[in-house]
Formats: sequence, structure tokens, C-alpha cells
Amino acid sequence: MALSMALAAPAQAEDIIVTGKSLKQTEADLKACLERKCPPDEDIKATLAHAENLFVSGDYKNSRATLKDSLGRNRKHGEAFPVPVSDLLRANGRISEQMGEAKDFQLSVLDMRDTLKKGFGENDFRTLVAQIEVGDSRAKLGFSKDAERIYKDVEERALAAGQPRVASFSRLRQALYWRGQYDQTPNAYNLKNVQDRLDELIQRPLPESSDFALAAEVIKAKVDRKAGDAGSTDALIKRFAERGGASRPILLYAEPIPRIDLDKDLPEGQPGLNTLNRLTALQGRNQWADVGFWIDANGHVTDIEALRTFGDKSWLKPVLANIAKRIYAPLKKDGGTAPGFYMIERYTLTARFEEITTGTRLRQREATPRIERIDLTPENYEAPSSKEAG
Repeated sequence: MALSMALAAPAQAEDIIVTGKSLKQTEADLKACLERKCPPDEDIKATLAHAENLFVSGDYKNSRATLKDSLGRNRKHGEAFPVPVSDLLRANGRISEQMGEAKDFQLSVLDMRDTLKKGFGENDFRTLVAQIEVGDSRAKLGFSKDAERIYKDVEERALAAGQPRVASFSRLRQALYWRGQYDQTPNAYNLKNVQDRLDELIQRPLPESSDFALAAEVIKAKVDRKAGDAGSTDALIKRFAERGGASRPILLYAEPIPRIDLDKDLPEGQPGLNTLNRLTALQGRNQWADVGFWIDANGHVTDIEALRTFGDKSWLKPVLANIAKRIYAPLKKDGGTAPGFYMIERYTLTARFEEITTGTRLRQREATPRIERIDLTPENYEAPSSKEAG
């Protein structure tokens, strides 16, 4: 999930199953911890639990404020507690990303990497994986060449340091990067680069990296399907079925969510969408939805519904349609009964704050909105019975 694995219900929702501590309890736990001047690692653990509950309840602002307050108390303890402090920074980055705070997202990921580097050295597997996260953040923010350079550098360093799994992870990220470039401009990008890197992972996997070979097969199937060839996807489905099915959800195919069209999203009577109107419309956006759906024994998505929403819901239509087109691996059967996994995902409609000079002290968001997603699936995969709160 976003920060940990708890799932808490918002005060306004009805009949939502709570699989972790309640929002009231995590607030009390954090308060008690601070009152007794608990050690930094305990402070951070309580912070993460409460910040996550705030986020799930839709209180993004106080979730981020809780993380910021904890960073103010604990950032200086990074040398003694590198893993907890890096977890705190990672969480702050993820919440900032959801809120369109691109600069804070970028800096939090860099600080997370640096904290692990100081604590364990630059060639420790935790530091190298964190550097891959830095690459991911660069790609997310639109600096694709930086991301590619970082992935290649991590692969070389991991191989030199005897970290084959990290090297395989970095190779996989490079394949994903190239696939993303191909998705954006299929006629202008060399598909052979994608296929060669995927074939390398599949046919010549590094030691301890068989799971990355499977991931590469899944990506290759997606590339083939993008090019109009469903054969490799069908072959993967058949292989999972012959092996008795998967024991957890494995996504084999999903299309990108289409860009949101603000012309269709604004209320009737809204003035024409010139730049000023677009920016004004986005300043107050805080729209989110928790979407639940079943994955049946055949890997098909069924019973898609918006469990909880905040704000206008018209932007959700392409999201729900996108989820319905997903293809998952067939699932294992238990005692002859077809199983199913219940998934819950949080979608947030946001727009990043622009780093521009506007002539005022007011920050402004980008004119084009984006949809961010975080998995909220509880560990027991139990489906909640809920009424939509909007």
C-alpha cells in the first residue's frame, strides 16, 4: 500500500471493514509516543501508521503535515536509524506526489537515497535500490534521459558489487523505460531495444533472478499486444493455467489510462477553457476515489465499483473502463472452488504545481490534470461491504 498496509475507514463512510487500527487509535498512539519522548524509530513507526490512516480517510493535507512534523523531529537521526528515516522520507515523497507537490517529491526521494548511502555505503543493496527509485522519480517528472542514465549506472555498479538481483531489477526498469518510450511514440522509437533487453532477462537471467525473468515475459507480452499480437499474452495465460494458477494477483496486461479532458469534466455553464479558466479550475482540486473489484479464477476483472469518492465523479469513467480491460493470470483453485482476489485502489485527480514565475506570490498548478494511483488492498483480500460516500 501507500505507506504500510493498514486500511482505516473515514468518519463519513458506512460499513467499511477496518483491517488495521482506527484513525482515532493511531492518533492516540502517536500522541502517547511523543508524550513519553519515545525513540526515533518508534516515533516514525507511529507516524507512518497515523499518516497512512489520514491519507486513506482522504485527509491528504494532515497526512502530509504529520509526516513533515516527524521529519522535523527525526531527520537528524538518519545516521543512527537510516532505514526508519528513509521510510519516512519515502512516505513523504509518495504523499507529495499524490498532492502534485513535484519538488517535494523529488527532494524526498533524493534525501531517502542519501540517508541510506550515509548509513550503509553507496554499494549496499538498499542504497542501490534507492538509486533506482531516484531514476523512477526522474522518469515520473519527465526527465527520461536522466532516468535511463541512472538505471544503466546502477546496473553496472550492482554487477561490480556482486548484487545480481539489483542488477536484474535495474535491467527490468530499463526495459520498462524503453517500453514507455515505445508506447508514446511507436513509430519513432526502436522496438528492438525493448525486445533485446527483455530477451536478455528471459533467456539469460542473472543468478537469483528467475522472478525478474517472469516479469520480463509479462512486459514482453504487453509490448506484443500493443503491436497487435496477443499470442504471447495467451501463451502466458495458458502456462499459468497448466501450472495450477497463480497464488496472488499477477497483472499480465493493462492499457494506459487516457488523459483527462477538462472540457468534459467541468460543470455545465463553465466558461470556455482558456488557460486562466483551466488553472482556476485546478487550483481547488482534491478529488479521489477508492475503486474495488474482483479478480476471478480466470484472471478476469468483475464487479468494479467506486466504494468511496470525494468530489466530482465524472473523471472516473475512463478509470473504471481501463480497469475492466485488465488481464490477470489465472488463479489457483482451492478445493475445487474458484477463488478470487478483491482489490482496492485509490485514484487521485491532481495537477502538479508549476515552478514558474507568475508575477504573484500565489502558486499555480499545471493546466493538464493527471491521475495518480496507489494500491490500498488489505492483506486479507476481504471485500468490504460499503455504501459510496461522495
